[in-house]
Amino acid sequence: MINNEFVNPEQEPGSESFRKNEKLQQAKDTVGRMLRYAVANPDIALTDEIILNGVLALRKNTTDYSSDDEVLLWKVYAKLAILIKPASDISIQIADGLKDTGVCTNFGNLDAAAFLNSTVIPFSGFNSSGSKLVKRCIRDLNYITFFLIFFVGFYVFIQCYIALLSDTLTHSSQLLVNLETLQATERLIDAHTPNAQLKQLVTALEILDTQLSAASLALIDLTKPLEHIHFIDVSNMMLNTLENCAQNNATEQKKLLKCLAFEREYGSSIYAVLSRYVLPLLLGFVGATAYVARHTLFLLATNSYMPSPRGMLAMRLCLGGLLGAISGIFISSGTNEASGFNISLTLAALVMGYSVEVAFSLFDSVIDRIKVWTKSMRSNQDANKPSVG
Repeated sequence: MINNEFVNPEQEPGSESFRKNEKLQQAKDTVGRMLRYAVANPDIALTDEIILNGVLALRKNTTDYSSDDEVLLWKVYAKLAILIKPASDISIQIADGLKDTGVCTNFGNLDAAAFLNSTVIPFSGFNSSGSKLVKRCIRDLNYITFFLIFFVGFYVFIQCYIALLSDTLTHSSQLLVNLETLQATERLIDAHTPNAQLKQLVTALEILDTQLSAASLALIDLTKPLEHIHFIDVSNMMLNTLENCAQNNATEQKKLLKCLAFEREYGSSIYAVLSRYVLPLLLGFVGATAYVARHTLFLLATNSYMPSPRGMLAMRLCLGGLLGAISGIFISSGTNEASGFNISLTLAALVMGYSVEVAFSLFDSVIDRIKVWTKSMRSNQDANKPSVG
């Protein structure tokens, strides 16, 4: 049983003296980390006076601090905070935690369980013994890496699909033009046409029919998997016709041309949706993720990385996607069908997503000019009003 008369009331948890001593201990720990970081960094001009004062403040117990000791501690704290900038105490703790997470110097002597426990689990942020701050940063870094790989991979996939669809539509258009030319030539045939020319025309028509059939099959293969996407809205009759064309490949030219017309119409709708809306949206996400990844790498390199507020990463990505989609609507609204790779759209959507601040600054500038213009119009209208009396 503890005798209460030997307990110092000032050292009880919750007392003002206890809270003061706790704050001093936190400041002392912070000074120790910042001093170690400054000494280890050759780019920081650290004076002997700061080192001496820092060591004196660190070696003394906070319970024995006098007023002069507290002043000395806070002076060293203030000077170190300026010297190590842009790094801070929190970023130094994060850098130390990231260095200690998953560090293995000899992988050859580790079995599978040891490797999983020392490398995979800490890197994934599931190590319960690590600090919450470090685990939160590791989770943010994993999110950034995942989003970067996902959006870049998805963008490459969509861009390749659009390129294939564009080439197929363009090629089928050229084949239809060639068919019209050959049919016009066929109508000019009479009894005086040489047999050699007749055979050459028949051969050209047969080859063209084969090419048209191949183009029809290519369009079916490209558009068939996307018929269940909800935002590509087509009628049931067109879907049934496409299904019949896919099941029974038409050999008769009239049926073949009918199927090709439906397939081209459906393919053109898919191309318009993907190139004008989906692709710019993805480019906006890619640009926003690229900025976040680049900025994070810079902060990690300078040991100044801080965990982002919750939801900020998602908001940044959504803003980038929004601006990319807006640029796609404005830039590609007047483009021709299956025009291929649009460099202006790609750059605009990527830049919009990468630098949302610049984009919104432009919007603010335009809105300010409109306000000035409307204000001047109202002033002119008021000046032109006839005076009463």
